[in-house]
Amino acid sequence: MTRIRPLLAALVALQAPLWVAGVGLALRDDVPDPVPTHWDLAGDVDGTLALAGFTAAVAAVVGLAALVALGLVAASARRAPLAALGAAGATWLAWLPAALYAATLFASADVARAEEVRLPVLPILLATLLPFLAALVVHRLLPGPVGSGRPVPVATASLALADGERVVWVGQASSRSLLVVGVVLGLGTAPLWFAVWPAAVAAGLAAIAVAWVHVVTVRVDDAGVAVSWGPARWPRVRIDLADIASAATGDIEPLRWGGWGYRRSTQGRAAVARRGEGLVLTLRDGQRFAATVDRPEPAAELVNALVVRLEASRTAR
Repeated sequence: MTRIRPLLAALVALQAPLWVAGVGLALRDDVPDPVPTHWDLAGDVDGTLALAGFTAAVAAVVGLAALVALGLVAASARRAPLAALGAAGATWLAWLPAALYAATLFASADVARAEEVRLPVLPILLATLLPFLAALVVHRLLPGPVGSGRPVPVATASLALADGERVVWVGQASSRSLLVVGVVLGLGTAPLWFAVWPAAVAAGLAAIAVAWVHVVTVRVDDAGVAVSWGPARWPRVRIDLADIASAATGDIEPLRWGGWGYRRSTQGRAAVARRGEGLVLTLRDGQRFAATVDRPEPAAELVNALVVRLEASRTAR
């Protein structure tokens, strides 16, 4: 891993305290004091704080979370277990109050009294989504933990592939339980639309996300293994063939891999739709990648055959 990736992750985490400092200094003379900090369901202000106290409280939380994120970014360079996941979580914790602080002050700019500030619906929605995007960026920039230390198994295959022969295998796994949970969660948001629609939007997006990941599609081809979610097969994660040491089948227990969806744990990374059979890849760095898929035996055999052919072509050079 190059040094630029953890450096970029650290810069993403550091944006949160910088935003608090920058917005606070830029708008300190343009907002009422005290400032609004809470709105009721009708959108009226029902809570205020002195600007200095509000800024100090937010800065303390954001600064501490950013420091934790930076420490975990440094630990991820040593491939410490769950350091990348922890850094992403700490980044989210730093960005959320920072983004809400910025949204509050922007909404309060040039308003005489805190009670006159209306609920900034769109800015708050953006401030809720941005921390998740920042956490995702940090998670993708940082490496996972090192392998278990056990020898990396060597691929063997009874299937022989000719040079230049193109092959493709596609399989899926689905979970009715996740689909039902997503539908029920979506129906449960209906009352929120009549009370506080921003919460309904957030809950509706969560319901769509749960229902979307109930289907996992696995594609094996000459380039490697691609795993995607939902009917549109997006988003997609690709494992290059050159990074794969071997493949096997196994029983995927969601809780051992961190839960359902796209997970990262001490076991490795996983795309989990349901409990049961799946494809388990061992990578050359000792990490593992698992994906639930029905009848994974042909997929494992094909991956091993592709790896064997790739190794043979390297040896022949």
